[in-house]
Amino acid sequence: MKLIYDQNSKERLDKYLQEKLDITRSQIKKIILAGKISVNDKPSSVHHWLKSGDQIIFDDAQEKITKVKFEHEPIIIDQNEEFLVIEKPSGMLAHPTDKGEKNTLANWLLKKYPKIKKIGDDPRRPGIVHRLDKEVSGLMVVALSQESFESLKKQFQKRTLKKRYIALVHGALLNSQGKIDQPLERDKKTGLMKVQSNANTGKSALTIYAVIKKFINFTLLKIEIKTGRMHQIRAHFYSIGHSVVGDNLYQTKDLRKNHHLTEKTVNKRIFLHAGLLKFKDLSGEWRKYESPLPKELKDFLLEIK
Repeated sequence: MKLIYDQNSKERLDKYLQEKLDITRSQIKKIILAGKISVNDKPSSVHHWLKSGDQIIFDDAQEKITKVKFEHEPIIIDQNEEFLVIEKPSGMLAHPTDKGEKNTLANWLLKKYPKIKKIGDDPRRPGIVHRLDKEVSGLMVVALSQESFESLKKQFQKRTLKKRYIALVHGALLNSQGKIDQPLERDKKTGLMKVQSNANTGKSALTIYAVIKKFINFTLLKIEIKTGRMHQIRAHFYSIGHSVVGDNLYQTKDLRKNHHLTEKTVNKRIFLHAGLLKFKDLSGEWRKYESPLPKELKDFLLEIK
């Protein structure tokens, strides 16, 4: 997006853009700090003062959203003035990374609900309160008002909101239920999350699981996470020697060495699905949503013994 400042008097860049783009000042600040705004072909600061004739360039991916053909489309489960509950398909990013991907849930939301660009803390994640990994499918709630966003955000922070996943892991777990209470920290070399034995390093992470069904080489689990760390389920089960089926990032050594253990794949996706979501709406009423396993995951269970 290109803008020409044509006023005779000087005006601060953030205030001018707030009026032109119709989003909050804090969102404008984040866009500028992300380096997406230039004035006269030079990166700008938040408190830059504009003068007549200045050329402002905004690297606005939203302009191109209307032309994007989404390879994977979410399914709308419920919708009202407060929030939207969707089932995110495997293969769709929740929001763009530094690479500027277009086929994301955030861009789909902006295309379908243009007013959502005003909702949230970050314009790159409009209305998005939580996320699922690209390969993971399942339920997500998206705020359609700022009040709803703040309410949902608090529920996530206080851990009163309930999420439950279904996962298939390699191997047979000894116990029918259990918990993994180990802090997680990003590995500086690999970028992956890893368990830290010292609680003073890394962030607390608690995963609770129960066995649904045991197979010869696999175990089907229902899982609740009491913290929302990046790759928490995947990293936690990897740490106890039971990688999630279809996960190419967190594979135990025996899986990497013995290809026959991973020759069965789930259509190039991970066997992890967010099947239950429960939260309170603005009136204080509990909202509960459930999502069955996608067909490709059900079919995979029929193939194994």
